[in-house]
Amino acid sequence: MANNLTTEQVENIQIDYGLIYLNYGEVDQLKLGPTKGGGEFTASKVIRDIEYDGKLGKTKGMQVIDEINAMLKVSMLNTVLTTLGLLMPHADYSEITSKITNGTGGVIAASKYLTNVVMFAKVTGGGYKKITLYNAMNEADFSLAAKPKDDGVINLEIHAHWDPEDQSDLFEIEDVGSLSDDAVLPTVTTTPADAATNVVVTANLAAEFSEAVRAGDITTNNSRLIKVSDGSIVAGALTYSSATKIATFDPTSSLDAGTAYIWTIAGVRDIAGNTMDPVAVNFTTAS
Repeated sequence: MANNLTTEQVENIQIDYGLIYLNYGEVDQLKLGPTKGGGEFTASKVIRDIEYDGKLGKTKGMQVIDEINAMLKVSMLNTVLTTLGLLMPHADYSEITSKITNGTGGVIAASKYLTNVVMFAKVTGGGYKKITLYNAMNEADFSLAAKPKDDGVINLEIHAHWDPEDQSDLFEIEDVGSLSDDAVLPTVTTTPADAATNVVVTANLAAEFSEAVRAGDITTNNSRLIKVSDGSIVAGALTYSSATKIATFDPTSSLDAGTAYIWTIAGVRDIAGNTMDPVAVNFTTAS
């Protein structure tokens, strides 16, 4: 029997884990270290078999996936309070007092969920598997044992969570060449497109980036909608979804009919720090 392996198979054998980051690519990106024993990623599901008369056993086409979950287990040696504060949804960290105190219970605030947690797992080909968990939060109880001649290990169970308002990706697994060799500038595709006409005055503007960008760069300083006739800047709300890589601008009020606008986008960086070329999108609204 042939036992040969392909080059692709050999180069994709996972041999070591690389680094783990909290809020990777965001302005508050933080490397989670030091850790002990690496990390263990699990993507799980709950399958329900449809019961019917005459069933012989598990049946193709008669199964339903009821749940999809993702989790990263990692043991951390780091006891810096700011890091612990990010990883304890049942407690609060105060920069003023430099103390962590218990929370009050109740519904967990949205701020307790990290935008993402990323683990890089090294493969024999020299690259990495990049594993991203979105809306991530540690759900393990906090425990720190102080022992003589031993390390104090904090065990984390970081779960990804679905966003009820934007049920996009829960997790991603992708190949990256290295942790720092990205030299490709991000690009953007806009709606409306440049030179578009008859744009609906109540429409939102959308900018889809070619790769993950830093959410902290999606601001009204870097993205502006300008009315051509008088140069005024249109007010509105700007949001960004790291899962879909789409920035959305929702004007506060309807745009003027039959009017020319310019939407400028600049200064946005990808995760590696490459800055996109500035973009100016000219469009005219419907009369």
